[in-house]
Order: sequence, then structure tokens, then C-alpha cells
Amino acid sequence: MGDSGHNLHLCDHCGLPIAASGHQGQVAGVWQRFCCYGCYLCQRIIGERGESGLTSWLLAQLGLSWFFSMDIMMISVARYTGGFEGVDPRTVRFFEWAEFGLAVPIVAMLGLPYLWRSLKSLLRGSVNADVLIAMGALASFGYSTWQLFTQDKPTLYFDSGTMILVLVNLGRYLEAAARRKTSSGIRDLTAAEMGHASLKTDHGIREVAADSLQVNDVIAVEPGAMLPADGVVIRGRSSIPEALLTGEGRPVPKGVGDSVLAGTTNGDSPLEVRVTAVGQDTVRSRIVQLTRQALLRRTRFESAVDHVSRVFVPVVMLLAAGTWGWWHFMADDPAKAALSALSVLVVACPCALGLAVPMASAVALGRAAQLGVLIRDGSVLESLGRVKHFIFDKTGTLTQGQPSVRTLEAAEGVQPAQLLRTAASAEAPSEHWLGKAIVREAKVRGLAVALPAEFKALPGQGVEALLDGRSLRVGSAAFCGVAERTQDPLDGATEICVSDGGRLLGRLWLEDALKPGARQAVRELTDLGLEVRLVTGDSEAAGQRVARETGILSVQARQRPQEKLEIVQNLGAPWVAMTGDGLNDGPALMAAGVGITFSDASGLARLAAGMTLLGSDLTRLPLTVRLARRTLVVMWLNLFWAFGYNAAAVALAVMGRLAPQWAALAMLISSLFVVGNSWRLRDFERNVSPQLEPGPAGPAPTLEAGR
Repeated sequence: MGDSGHNLHLCDHCGLPIAASGHQGQVAGVWQRFCCYGCYLCQRIIGERGESGLTSWLLAQLGLSWFFSMDIMMISVARYTGGFEGVDPRTVRFFEWAEFGLAVPIVAMLGLPYLWRSLKSLLRGSVNADVLIAMGALASFGYSTWQLFTQDKPTLYFDSGTMILVLVNLGRYLEAAARRKTSSGIRDLTAAEMGHASLKTDHGIREVAADSLQVNDVIAVEPGAMLPADGVVIRGRSSIPEALLTGEGRPVPKGVGDSVLAGTTNGDSPLEVRVTAVGQDTVRSRIVQLTRQALLRRTRFESAVDHVSRVFVPVVMLLAAGTWGWWHFMADDPAKAALSALSVLVVACPCALGLAVPMASAVALGRAAQLGVLIRDGSVLESLGRVKHFIFDKTGTLTQGQPSVRTLEAAEGVQPAQLLRTAASAEAPSEHWLGKAIVREAKVRGLAVALPAEFKALPGQGVEALLDGRSLRVGSAAFCGVAERTQDPLDGATEICVSDGGRLLGRLWLEDALKPGARQAVRELTDLGLEVRLVTGDSEAAGQRVARETGILSVQARQRPQEKLEIVQNLGAPWVAMTGDGLNDGPALMAAGVGITFSDASGLARLAAGMTLLGSDLTRLPLTVRLARRTLVVMWLNLFWAFGYNAAAVALAVMGRLAPQWAALAMLISSLFVVGNSWRLRDFERNVSPQLEPGPAGPAPTLEAGR
């Protein structure tokens, strides 16, 4: 499928860009492209493109194969342990043919895809783990079939070949299931950008598709409407929240000559805008493209596994060939040559290796979900366990993302409660975020809020209201006609003045309260040896205030999306965890080793991030870092066991001291160890649950009398 002109192809399952090592396969008779074989498995299993209730043939294949392989294993165990001694030869022969009959569908369903991929790999002049899996499984099946058809008392190893296929496919399915993303993906994000625009022409205003706009077109933008293109205001005044794009925590006043960005929503007044950028040239689209390009980055673990496979597979193939040659020509024992070479292929088959990472990942992902953290796949855990730098955005990340009244100061002769009630009544009809916060605070404190007889909002300045015959103004000091306060009691807070006919009634300060657990999370992350930074698009004062309250030492304010991305890259992207919730955080979230967001974040932030916190309790962050580090230990122990154990078994097979049936048993034991070791992650900090700090509204505001 296309990529909007940027030479990227998107996976037909998860919507992520496909690198050169992608996979092609047929689903429902249609050839599709996937970023990995795991996504191909998932697509076949769920058969999903927004549909539900479809029966999965591939899931049935795995289930049937597991059932058949267990039957083969039981027959094989009886044969290995002498269970058929004294049994009628015809009965024994029946069970031998039964093994063959049970093995054929397993090889057909699970083995032939590996054979096909192995042939394509070899034709490209490369080898991977698929080659070894195909050789081990099909060699066992082929040798056993030849024995069954040519010998009266055949030596059969159907159990070895079928178990290889079942275990490896089970491991890959676990990995694919963990990678599965929602259907919203990049395709839906791109589609969401396409809307309509009100184009102003000589004959009036007409609705057109947003993608048909051209530079210098003039569009009308009504209150509450999303801007379809970047532009400059040529008529009107309004305020536009730009937090999703810039990180600025408060709506930005816009007037004639000010720039506006596609994807933002107009405030409370109509605007006329001259278009300056459309389509892929808008700031929003450039952020999306930066995110797409960052998606192609491979993890260190994936690169290491590829490197090991390029070395390990040829070595095993040479060992198998050398073993056969030694026993056939030097020891003059053709029968033992075939069995020893087969043992090498069987015991070296990377079943445990195939389970080592996905099994640990699957258990850890399940435990993380119990802790209220959704993680996209195991590579995110692997990266999180290695990060050295932890970057926080401010608005909506460390803070609630909505203001609250933190303190107020009533003028002499005015009661604090009276000041708050007057301000709330004047703001009652307002749609402005600060006005809503004042009204909300008054209602929380049980104050009666009246509706003014007259009301007028002046964007970027404040509101005028007629209440009980009084002419009230609520807004900036200049708008209310009073002197500015030389020193605010809260650095970085927004000051709101209230006046009656030019007489100051008092001042209110509003600020964005911290999220639950913010202080504790920063402290615990620091204790884990991580360098914690605050990188925000908001003002320096607002950033410094939040940093002081949370204990963060490093602050970088007024950072645009590209600048946030550069900070991540300069720190060494694989070693950085980035936490954010806005569209402006998208490129940095994806470029970082781990991108972290929240369930209520913007669509692009959820897409770009590999880790999503359910709720707002930030203490889950250090808890998940500890889980990731424990998972890394389990993964490496699994890999050490898989390689070390198999290396010892391969040495015995080369020396002719490990028969194929014992090679199969050794392979099974290795896989069981990996499963059991991974299963220990279920009990990670079982008695620990994230602790909550005071609720979203933060501390109650201080009501001070006038001085």
C-alpha cells in the first residue's frame, strides 16, 4: 500500500512502516505486505480489518497441530520406554503408521511455510533461523518417512520434527499477539486529517474538501471548527489551544497577522484565514512524517539476534555435514552418520531460542497490564530496561492538563468567598478554559453562581458582564484597568483580575496541578539511576515551577516538536524514555528508545508510543522500569540456557553419543526451562500496587483577605 509519497509501505496488519526485511503472504486469497512474520500470523489468525466474529483457520491449525503432536509424543514415549515389547507386530505397525498420519498435517500446515521462506532466503544468498527450523523438522520427517516405507522395523523420529514446528510457531504467535496494535494506526490518523473547509469565494462561502485547498486561498473558520490548513489570520480575533502541536498549556490569542496551524481548533470567535501551507507541508503533516520515519528504527536486540542467526545457522549446517562425513567416510558407519547428523539438526533447532524472548515478553506484558500499563511488544520492555535518560513533557504529562484556582487575594473590604462567587458568576456563560476553571472551583466550594444579565467575551483579554447592576470585568490587569502585580505569589501561574467599574475586587491565580504520584515517580526514577529531564513547549516560568515541585533538576522550555526530537537524538535515542501526551510529542516519542503516553492522549501520541499508562498515576513508571530490568535478566538467562544447553547437546550429537530421540527430549527440556523461568515474572512485586497522591484538583486554594 502507499505511503503518501514518502516511499514507505505500511504493514497491512499493524499499520507500521515496512523495512526491507518485511514479509508478504496471502490472507483470504489476497496478497498483503507485513512488517514481520508475526503480523502475518496475527492477520491470518484474526482475519481482521475492522470486522469481528471471523473464525481463524490458522488458530485452528495451531490447535490441531498441538493436539496431533501430543498424540505422536505419547506413542513415541511408549516406543522409547519399551511399551511395545511383546505387542503383536501388526499393532505396532498400526501405531507407526498412525504417527505418520498425525505428522503429515502438521508438516503441511506448519512446516511448508518454513520451507518456502528458507528457499527464498537461500536464493537471496542469506541464511536465518527459518533455514535451521526447516532443516531440523523436515529432516526428521523425511528420514522417518523413508524408514517407515523401506524398513520392517523402522526408526522413527516424527515426534522430533513435529514438536520443533509446534514450539517455534507457538513462540512466534506469542510474539505476534504481543505486537498487535489497534486498527486506528497511521492509516486512520492520516484519514482523520482529511476533512472539509469553508472556502471564501467571490460568490460567497462554499464547502470544499480540505485536500483541495491551495496556498493563498481564504477560508472561514467558525468557533469550535478544526483548521484544515496552516495559515495567517486576516480578520477576527480568537484564542486557539495549541497544546497538541506546541505543548503550550494555555490557548494562544490570535489576531490579524498571527499564524495558525492545521489540526488545532478555533476558540470562541470566527476567523478568516489565508492559507500558507496545505497537505504534506503543514506542521501537523510534517510531525506525522517524522513519526513514520522514526518507526523504521530497529532495536539493538533485533539486530543482535539477526547477527547471531547469520553465524549460528551456517555453523550448525557445517557441523551436521561434518558429522555425517566423519561417521560415513572415516568411521565407515553410514547408519550412524545419518542418525548423528539428524541429531545435530534436531538438538540445534532454535525452539528454546524462539521461546526465550517472546515467552518472557508475554508474561511480563501480562504482569504490566495488571499494573495498569499497556506495552506494545517485548522490544519496548527490552529498551525500557536499558534507558539512562527519562524525559517528561509538562502539560498533560506531569500536570493534569487543566487549570485550577490555587490561590486568590481579595481587595480590602471584599470577602474571599464573595470574590470567587463574583468572578464565577461573571464567567458563567464563558467557554474559555480559565473561566470554566473559576466556575468549577466556585461550585466545588458550594458557592451560588448566578447568570449575568449581559455577557461579552473579548478574546485574549477577558469578559465583560452586567450582574446585579454592576459592570464587571474579569481578565488581565490591563483589561480590568488596574495596575499589574509586581510579584506574583505563584511563579508561572496565570493571574486573573476582577474589577467592578474600574475598582479592583481582587486577583485569582490559576495553575495546572500535578498528576497523582508525580513527585514520587520522579524520586524513584532518580533512585534507579536515571537522569530525569523536563522538556516542555510551555513558558520557562511554568516549566521551572513544575520542576521545583517534582524535584527535576534539568528544564528546557519553549521547545517545538523538532527541537524535542533533536534533544532525544542528542542524548542517544536508544537510551532515552520520553513521556508525553500531545501531537507535538509524536516524533520524540517514536524516536526515543521508549515512548510513553496515557490512555487519554492524542491519537498520534498513542500511535507513536510503545507504552500506555491507564489512568494518571505516574508511580507506575518506576514500577514498570523495575519490571523491564527484571525481564531483561530473565531474557538473557533464557538465551544463555538456550545457547549453552544446546551447544553442549550439539557436541554430544557430533560425537555420536546423542540419539535423535534423546536430542528431541533435550530440546523439549530446554524449552520447558525457558517457559518455567519466564513464568516467574507473573509474581513480580505481587504485593505492590501504585500509590496515589492527592486528587486531580490538588490542594484547596488559599483564600486570603486583602492587605
